[in-house]
Amino acid sequence: MKTKLPILKIDPDFQSLIPPLSQEAYEELELNIVCNGCREPIKVWGDYIIDGHNRYKICHEYDIAFTTEEVELKSKDDVISWICINLIENRDLPENYRRYLIGKQYYCEKVVGAMNEAGANQYSIPVNRKHHSGKTATKIGKDYHVSPSTVNKYLQYVKALDRLKPDFPDLVEGILFENIKISQDNLIYLSKKPKSFISMVVDNISDSKRISVADIIYPTKPQEAAPLPQVTKSTVKDMPVYDPDAYVSSLTLTIPSWISSIKRTAANSDIKTLSVKARCDLVKVLNDLISISTTIKNILEEN
Repeated sequence: MKTKLPILKIDPDFQSLIPPLSQEAYEELELNIVCNGCREPIKVWGDYIIDGHNRYKICHEYDIAFTTEEVELKSKDDVISWICINLIENRDLPENYRRYLIGKQYYCEKVVGAMNEAGANQYSIPVNRKHHSGKTATKIGKDYHVSPSTVNKYLQYVKALDRLKPDFPDLVEGILFENIKISQDNLIYLSKKPKSFISMVVDNISDSKRISVADIIYPTKPQEAAPLPQVTKSTVKDMPVYDPDAYVSSLTLTIPSWISSIKRTAANSDIKTLSVKARCDLVKVLNDLISISTTIKNILEEN
């Protein structure tokens, strides 16, 4: 007899935040649920799934009973913020993905904070959010051990990716999973270009290796540019011949994450109980980090 399973709703805005499982990871989860049942409840907001989309799909496919757990949240923006926090805390994510989630969380909490101050709700006419931005960025920056200005940079990162996502989802996924290399300045520049220009860039991206998009956006030779009006009419100022900041910009936004991880480790680990191997391994990589950081710092200061 077939089990009558709960029918839950899927919101694309919620589901799109969650990184897809690899085929291997999905098959491992599928086997585990088929053999042992669905032991972890699917978290919901009303009738909407906010954590457990894959488990829900597998349970319905194999007619396996599952439980749900209601998460009390007031608005859709609160839900998105909750999903971002949950993913950052419980998933091992690429740095670009983590940066995106922090920016998305900031945007949503800024909206909610502004609405609360105005006595509005999620269906009201949008209110001015600038007043609430500063303290929200400070709070989120403190949570993730980055500066408020870095949190604001992450928000610009989110806006650029969200502009590209509807028409170029594969490009966005490649950037988030760090298979496509592009600085934030170039990403913002690209996101504001016509679809024909973006398509030209996408068509020139090789899927077989990690690359920099700068060479495609800013061709080093005129004949290398695609024959599009947007390219041929661009001035030298608009289209520099190379992008010297790509790697440095990426590193500048990545290092705060390293600092955050180091601080979390120091706060949550009992150093006295560590094995000799764990101590030696950590000391070695920290020494390597100090060495290369000092070298780069000295080069920058000399120039």
